[in-house]
Amino acid sequence: MTKASENEPKSGTKKLLIGLVIATVLPWICFILAIMLGASMLPGGGEDDDGGNGGNTPTVEDCAEVEGIPKPTCEAYFHAAEAILTIKPKCTNLSWTLLAGIGQIESHHGTFMGRKVVDKVGSKYGNVEPPVIGPVLDGSNGTQRITDTDGGKYDHDTVYDRAVGPTQFIPQTWESVAQDGDDDGDTDPQNVFDSALSTAVLLCGSGAADFSKSKTEHDAIFRYNHSEQYVADVLAAKAQYDELDISGSVDATGKAKIIIQAAKSQKGVDYSWGGGGPDGPSYGIGHGANIYGFDCSGLTEYAYAKAGIMIGSIAQTQHDSGKVRVTSSRSLAGAKPGDLLFFSTTPGSGKDIYHVSIYLGKNRQIEAPQTGDVVKESDVRMSGLDSIGHLT
Repeated sequence: MTKASENEPKSGTKKLLIGLVIATVLPWICFILAIMLGASMLPGGGEDDDGGNGGNTPTVEDCAEVEGIPKPTCEAYFHAAEAILTIKPKCTNLSWTLLAGIGQIESHHGTFMGRKVVDKVGSKYGNVEPPVIGPVLDGSNGTQRITDTDGGKYDHDTVYDRAVGPTQFIPQTWESVAQDGDDDGDTDPQNVFDSALSTAVLLCGSGAADFSKSKTEHDAIFRYNHSEQYVADVLAAKAQYDELDISGSVDATGKAKIIIQAAKSQKGVDYSWGGGGPDGPSYGIGHGANIYGFDCSGLTEYAYAKAGIMIGSIAQTQHDSGKVRVTSSRSLAGAKPGDLLFFSTTPGSGKDIYHVSIYLGKNRQIEAPQTGDVVKESDVRMSGLDSIGHLT
C-alpha cells in the first residue's frame, strides 16, 4: 500500500489547491453562462419573441437567391415540390418553377404592393405582411360572385368571399386543400410555406398526375384558374424560372461535375429514339429518324464521353460495360451526383434495362425520357429502379 504522503497533498495544501482552482475556474464558468443567457435574450436567440419554435421552419440549403423572390418564398417553393411526393406519391415532376410561376402572377411572390415576407427565423417566418386579400368577389368588375363561405375567418368579409394569401385561395378552396407547410401546427394561407404546399396539392388533384407532360401541366393550371390567358401567363413566368437553372446546387467535382455540366448543356434538346452519341445529338432511327436529338443512352454516352469515359450506346451495354461499378439497388441511398441510374422491366435482375439517367442528387435526375419529350431534369421514378452505376 502506498503511503498517503507519497501520493496526495496534505490536508492544508489540498484546501489551498482547491481554493486556487475555484478562484481560477469559477469566473470563466460565470462568463460562459452569462454569454449563453445573453444569447437567449438577443434578437434571434433562443425562442423567438412570439413564443414560437423557429426550429420547425423548413429550409432548403441549396435554394438560390433569385432576384424578385424573397428567400423564404424561394425555400417554400422548393420545399413544396419535394414534400408533395410524400403527400401525393402519384403526383410526379411538379417543379418549383411552376409554383413560382403561379406565385409571380398571383402576388409577385408575396411582395404585391410593397408587402414583405418575414425572413427573421421564428414563428412568423414566411408570413406575408400585411396579408394579401383580394378584391370583393361580388360579381362586379369581371369577378365571380361568391357569397361568404368562411364567416370572414380568412378574408375578414362576412358578405362575400375574397381570395387570400400569396397564391390567392378562395376561402372554401383553402379549407379543402390546406397544408401545414412549415410544420407549426397551423394552416395559414398568408404563410408562404403553407400556401405553396397547398397550391401543389390543388395542382395535383385527386388522381395520378405526371407534370412532365404538357397537357397535365396545362389542365392543372386551368383548374387553378379557369382562364387560358392565366395559363399562358403562368407558363411564361415558369419558363423564365426554368431558364435560371437553379434547381439546387450539385455537390459534384471532378469527372462527376464534367458529366453533369455536359448533360445539362443539352436541356431542351428533343428526344430522338436511337439519337445521340459521344459527339452530341444526331438524327435517330425508326420513329426518331426525322428528329435531331438524344435518346436516354445517347445522352448518357455523350455526357460520360466528355469526361473521357466510353460506356457504349445502349442502356444494357452501359450497365454491363464495366466502366462503372454497378450495385443492385432499389433505393438511392448509395447514389452520388454523376452516377448512372439503370431501370429495368424486371427490377433487381440486372437484365432488361430499358432506361438510364444521370443522378443529380436529392432525388433528381437528368434524362431523355421518351418520344415527344425533351432532355430535362425530373424526380427519380423509383418503381423501375434496378441498379446504380457508380462513377467511382
